[in-house]
Amino acid sequence: MGERLTRAQQQQRTRQRLLDAAETLFAERGIHQTSLEEVAAEAELTKGAIYANFDGKHGLLAAILERRYTDQVADAGLAVDPGAAADSLGDSYESVISLPETRRFAMALLEFWLYSMRTPAARDAMAQWLQAVREHNAKRITERTGGQPPIPASQLAILMTALDVGVALQHLIDPEGVPADVYALGLKAIMDSGGAGG
Repeated sequence: MGERLTRAQQQQRTRQRLLDAAETLFAERGIHQTSLEEVAAEAELTKGAIYANFDGKHGLLAAILERRYTDQVADAGLAVDPGAAADSLGDSYESVISLPETRRFAMALLEFWLYSMRTPAARDAMAQWLQAVREHNAKRITERTGGQPPIPASQLAILMTALDVGVALQHLIDPEGVPADVYALGLKAIMDSGGAGG
């Protein structure tokens, strides 16, 4: 017996197929080298499906970033044990860094980053996404340190994001030279650097 989907479920499934296809192609080929027709073909849909769900490439980019952010927020269990903060964040990091979808998103993120630097119209979406990530990380840091981070949580969130992206990119190229646990070690060193409130 076939699965009957509501209109909203069908639209959500279509959106996910388009986002998966766009993320894959943008990562593999680059944004400028990927046409909307190719995205639609990869998703086994029509170009009209893209415009029915997104505002072209910029809309796809913004939605891919939003999906990644939403997934990360949903996966982020907030503990309040300050001593376990770096360890628990590091464990989470190590568990996802080797997944194929992490590699795909990392490649797409580099494309988005360069595209945003070169394309003023796309810059706002990327800046808003980075701001949302930093704000979420600052909240996690505040909760995990009992409101006593070694430096302001907003600044620590910047460092956490830089460490996340930097270690991931190096690890995906040279996993033996840059093991994933470097993220947890670096985060612990930053968190412990000034002592609570210091």
